[in-house]
Amino acid sequence: MDEINPRDTLGHRCLMGVVAPATNTAVQAEMDDLRPEGVINAHARIANPEQRVAADADTLAVRAAMVGGLMGAVDTLAPCRPDHVILGVMVENFVGGGGAGEALVREVGERLGCGVTDYTSAIRLALDALFGRKLRIGLLTPFLPIGDAAARRIFEEAGHEVVRLIGLRAPSPASIGRVPLERLRAAVTELNGPEVEVIIQVGTGLPFAGVARLAEREIGKPVLASNPVSYWRALRACGIGDAMPQHGRLFTV
Repeated sequence: MDEINPRDTLGHRCLMGVVAPATNTAVQAEMDDLRPEGVINAHARIANPEQRVAADADTLAVRAAMVGGLMGAVDTLAPCRPDHVILGVMVENFVGGGGAGEALVREVGERLGCGVTDYTSAIRLALDALFGRKLRIGLLTPFLPIGDAAARRIFEEAGHEVVRLIGLRAPSPASIGRVPLERLRAAVTELNGPEVEVIIQVGTGLPFAGVARLAEREIGKPVLASNPVSYWRALRACGIGDAMPQHGRLFTV
């Protein structure tokens, strides 16, 4: 029998595991668009309900269902032995962040025996790489107020100031991926005040990567979409430093 290559043939530079909710249609599409040569993504899905979200209690119910399915989804990646894993969810809107979020990320890494990228650590590192100082932020979320507050804390706990915030109040998990591009472009315009130094989008189900690339060129300041930020961090954590300016300013860092 011929000798088996110890590295994945297509993913010889990195076999990237990616975990996202079943209702999320943006993570796979946007992260697959970001793959450099020699990197492939192995996707796993968290079984989560598609249900109406009209109040904070509904958000908490969706969170609970996703937490219950997360480790089962993670375990489906184990047989392919990923080099690194991206959590395609905002941990703060998943288990509340803080120590609970750190414990969740740690457990995923221990189950798979590899490094893990979560959005919170990724965006903080991205802002440090691009600016290296405290910032005034325009923030876009797809969430209700409870999710907006969790997103705001990510930045305020790091010393930044959220000076403008738009929460789109998507009425269900899957509807996040159905927000019209026109609404997303309008949100950038609304957030782009003279006091805003960077526009940031959170909520991995929102199809914002293409809007961010175009807006960044038009307004002349960084516009950071959640899925590219996480993918950038994961690539750099794996020692892959390819400059890909076509994906935005962050990918030249």
